[in-house]
Amino acid sequence: MNCSENPNNLLKMITSHSSTFASRVRPILLTSAVLAVIGFCNVIQAASVRFVPLSPEVASRKIGIQDSKGITELKDLNAKKRSKAYTCEIGETPLTLVALDRQRPNDKPSSVEVTVTPDMKAPLVLIFPNEDDPSGMRAIVVEDSSTGFPWGTLRFVNTTDKPLMIRNEKGTAPIAESMAVADIAIEGDARNMGIQLFSESEPDEILYSAVWEHDPNLRKLIFIVAAEDTAIKELTLEIIPQDKRSSE
Repeated sequence: MNCSENPNNLLKMITSHSSTFASRVRPILLTSAVLAVIGFCNVIQAASVRFVPLSPEVASRKIGIQDSKGITELKDLNAKKRSKAYTCEIGETPLTLVALDRQRPNDKPSSVEVTVTPDMKAPLVLIFPNEDDPSGMRAIVVEDSSTGFPWGTLRFVNTTDKPLMIRNEKGTAPIAESMAVADIAIEGDARNMGIQLFSESEPDEILYSAVWEHDPNLRKLIFIVAAEDTAIKELTLEIIPQDKRSSE
């Protein structure tokens, strides 16, 4: 049965096979049957999902996305831009990122679950390294539509293990540790502006400072990354800009 069928047609079809039931019972049975059919049709829906790995090292790995249809290898992962859109079935079977380059003892690839909520219009999966997991990965999903991530917005993702503060011309905003996300909407015309990062516990020690150009036609996905050498306190920002004019 096609999920796009008109519920009225379904009702007629069910009615034609229900003539032997008493009239006082039939309305209850028909309502239940129609609701069951409609509910079943809504269990599975398609979503266009894109992916961004944190680093070239993650992008070079052999990773797939698994839904109820099977596993599709992600062959265009790039730490500098979003992948193409992959059509995935969202339903009772959760999406999983599959580490095709890492096998479990049972000879099945390791994987991590990816949570895409039904209200997401343009889910973007951010993939991070995580050696504490057998898959070597961690993933979070953010809304990437222009409604959820408007043009002119800065989206920071804190990959460090410390809470930070982001200072800009509009004030200071906190961002929690461990893959927390914070959006800062910069309004107005194109101009230069200062950006600083510092630790919540040490506000006088600036960990990043630069002058950026604000363009209302750009939105920026920004990964805050700590240095591999723990003796170095300064932070690095990996920025993925996207231009509204090239997306139209």
